[in-house]
Amino acid sequence: MRTRQRADAPRRPEGGRRVHPLLAARQRPAPWTGRGDVAVRIGERGLERGRPLPEQQPDADPVALVLIHLDIKTAVTGTLHCARTRIHGAWTDPYRLLTHALASRDLPPGIDLST
Repeated sequence: MRTRQRADAPRRPEGGRRVHPLLAARQRPAPWTGRGDVAVRIGERGLERGRPLPEQQPDADPVALVLIHLDIKTAVTGTLHCARTRIHGAWTDPYRLLTHALASRDLPPGIDLST
């Protein structure tokens, strides 16, 4: 008897194993189109949610953005200038697991996203 897979269940790659949504998102990030929130690399493994300023041009480099608190959806930093090479891709919920806030850590002092 075949069972139906839940719509939110991790998809199976061609090898047949299930892939956790976080791993799938890290390995194949959704491309960022210049609009909407982004996943910004902080440190070696961390990602944070960044929101470009409203007047930001989609093709600008660096991108002017603020980092967003995950729960209250407000800025936790002033304007930062982020090199496009630090943008991992469009923000998706599985990235929450890699944020400083979820790990109960503060953001590093003097964040420099320019390189």
